[in-house]
Amino acid sequence: MPLPKPGDTVKVTLLNRETIEGVVEWIDGNGLWVKGAQRSRWVPLEALSMPHDLHEVGGKQEQAAD
Repeated sequence: MPLPKPGDTVKVTLLNRETIEGVVEWIDGNGLWVKGAQRSRWVPLEALSMPHDLHEVGGKQEQAAD
């Protein structure tokens, strides 16, 4: 999966199940800054490798609640 570029819109679910959706402002070596409608947030690059609707919890994948 290619990394997003500044200006791209992304939707990422973090390990704490918080979903961040917004525009990439900048990228550093470990993550990226996403400016969302509600709040802005730094997102680690490993969060981009997980589908935004699936999570591994207790050794099994679960569907995230919308």
